[in-house]
Amino acid sequence: MKLLPRLCMATTAKAAAGDSDESSNKLGSTASSSSSTVSTSSSAAAAAVSEASSSTSLPSLPSLSAATSNAASFTHLATLLPPPTSATTTPSPAAAAVAPATDSSHNGFVLARPASVSLHDILTLEATSTSDSVNDTAAAGSVKCVAHIHGGKAVTGHQDGMLRLWRVSSRSPSRIRLAAALPTVSDRLRRFPVPSNHVAVRRHHRRLWIQHADAVSGVAASADGSLLFSVSWDKTLKVWAVPSLRCLQSLPAHDDAVNAVAVAPDGTAYTGSADRRVRVWAPRPASDKTKRQSKKPVYYLVATLSRHTAAVNAVAVGCGGQMLYSGGNDRCVVVWEREDSASHMVAIGALRGHRKAVLSVACAGNDGLMVVSGSADQTVRAWRREKDGRAHTCVAVIDGHASAVRSVAVALVPGQKRRQLGGNGNDDSDEEWRVCSASFDGEARVWSLRVTTAL
Repeated sequence: MKLLPRLCMATTAKAAAGDSDESSNKLGSTASSSSSTVSTSSSAAAAAVSEASSSTSLPSLPSLSAATSNAASFTHLATLLPPPTSATTTPSPAAAAVAPATDSSHNGFVLARPASVSLHDILTLEATSTSDSVNDTAAAGSVKCVAHIHGGKAVTGHQDGMLRLWRVSSRSPSRIRLAAALPTVSDRLRRFPVPSNHVAVRRHHRRLWIQHADAVSGVAASADGSLLFSVSWDKTLKVWAVPSLRCLQSLPAHDDAVNAVAVAPDGTAYTGSADRRVRVWAPRPASDKTKRQSKKPVYYLVATLSRHTAAVNAVAVGCGGQMLYSGGNDRCVVVWEREDSASHMVAIGALRGHRKAVLSVACAGNDGLMVVSGSADQTVRAWRREKDGRAHTCVAVIDGHASAVRSVAVALVPGQKRRQLGGNGNDDSDEEWRVCSASFDGEARVWSLRVTTAL
């Protein structure tokens, strides 16, 4: 196999050693401190990224030539701070998590912290809906992940192994209320009397199979919002029915802690683990007899993808499920492409440039033109995929966080909305994206990324 060139278009950023998070032993290396915002252009520099001895043998994707490269720049728009609590007027430095929130009723981001969840508009960045401080969620430990569900709902995964479902109030749209904690009390009471529902999680300790035995590290919802997927450091993948809030299935997903989950529009689920593997799960084709008995989907293992050389921390689906991006402790984002074979996905290259572990990856829209990655090196990188090929280019690098970037989200600002902001919405060659990044120190920042696609 002929290896592709190991080049990446990027602008270098300064970084120095700093503090680490309590979960860094499972989600990456220690963080490094850095300074100011960097506004970059991919056509300004072309630097070959040095390869460490621990990096994978997979080649980097080819870079675009200077004649066809895209010019991009970052602008810091706002820093989203948590609301003051009753005990103190200073926001708590608890880790935050972000996710895109785009449906018919909302277009923006959902931001989660241990005691609050808020929806932010993509234009004004103001909180359109905010939850009250709930003592139960404040005592649940740090928020590990968050996902938006169509219909004004969000779900968060917590350190205590519970999922919490949030819903925008119908009477007061500016408020988000805690709708349920999963597994629900009714679901636990229904299954508790049956001995076969209890499984051993460690020596002399048993619990219901519908409960996570460790922190919930990743959540994702199906495209229609009817199913919810959660993964945990207890090595399992669980499937939930959103209308009934019941756990449908629990799968022993990996040999080590599961760190991330993503769902394609067709319902295929992808999980990334500390065992260095990405696994593909799909609903089993139901026979006529099975369809008559139950309409619940039964997921099974389709394929195991093994190209990372260290723990996988993040996965993201793009291009309507045709592309998959996985980031790990080997400091690269592996790019997978859908194929009709037993492997389901084939690795076509890797995006390199981060100096430490990649902790988060996000892909925007069904076309998947923009991919954003956050790292323990405190930087956020934006990668643009060309419409006519597999080539990816690092169009911009931002160095503005003081701690490791543990969560990222990206969304495209439509042309008509750019006109509301005073921009030129008629210029089809100018793309504007909103990038939201959250770090372990509790800081969430929103950036405007402008990309010029004209030659």
